[in-house]
Amino acid sequence: MYFNMKLVDILSEAVETYFMSAIIKMERKKANSTEIYNQIRAIKDIVVIKVISNEKLESLSDANYDYALLEIKFINEGTPEETIQMIKQNALKINGLVKFFPRAKSLVKIRNY
Repeated sequence: MYFNMKLVDILSEAVETYFMSAIIKMERKKANSTEIYNQIRAIKDIVVIKVISNEKLESLSDANYDYALLEIKFINEGTPEETIQMIKQNALKINGLVKFFPRAKSLVKIRNY
């Protein structure tokens, strides 16, 4: 009986999904961009990332660093700001990822589940 009550509590929790964009800076010598994208996808609460082509960011890339614009869909735990901060902290642990700039103005709530 106790287990069933816990399961009902879990199933009745609302899950909020958000969308944001972020600019990342990657060091070419430490890891390739595909590996970094895959590791970002593996961060807790991230559902989907999409790499967006951006000519301005591509023009900033040089022999040492690449820049990319990501669209990130994530599940919220707590406030969206707390979740974004947690995602940023985990992303910066990735070998080859130098900077992670969430674009706060791009934050959009998608829906509740």
